[in-house]
Amino acid sequence: MNGSTLIAALIVGALSVTQQLQAQHRDRVAPEVLFDDTLFSSIDYGIVCPSGTAKRLPAPDTHLGFITQRDRTQQIEHTTQIIPLSKGIGFGVDAKLPTGVSIHDVEITVLHPPYHGTDVSDERWRSDLRARRSNLNFFLFEFPFEMVPGDWTMQANYQGKMLYSVSFKVVPPSQVTNLSSYCSGALLS
Repeated sequence: MNGSTLIAALIVGALSVTQQLQAQHRDRVAPEVLFDDTLFSSIDYGIVCPSGTAKRLPAPDTHLGFITQRDRTQQIEHTTQIIPLSKGIGFGVDAKLPTGVSIHDVEITVLHPPYHGTDVSDERWRSDLRARRSNLNFFLFEFPFEMVPGDWTMQANYQGKMLYSVSFKVVPPSQVTNLSSYCSGALLS
């Protein structure tokens, strides 16, 4: 190996380590909105109101051991990172992929302040992201122990690579009265 080849190998190795550290830092600090703009054709985030009936799916890396899947197509009702802390209001990220791109077995993570009376500060489940359609993943405030204000983050990771990370500020409804009634007619089944 000559000197130029050795220097190139050292630079590539250093860049690889730097990229890994930046990705780890992003996981811990979660910027406001970070997504791979070379992968997604669009991304939206904000308030989600539940509709339709729900069924439970196993999700062993969640506090309750399941997630709830709705039978109707949900959508982002209002783009915002400020979320009122009210039962029946959800928040999430809808990331759309271009034609011909699908990613299976993506890990969705919600990071949050610890639930009341526990040290639980994250929820994780698996989801597929498909081409040219809504890929909405969202968290819905349903149970008293979930009602924790503060900084919440939703992330999607695939094979160790962060696909997106969106931070939300969850606040008492009195601080955002204009947003608190978005889901007033939503079904809570």
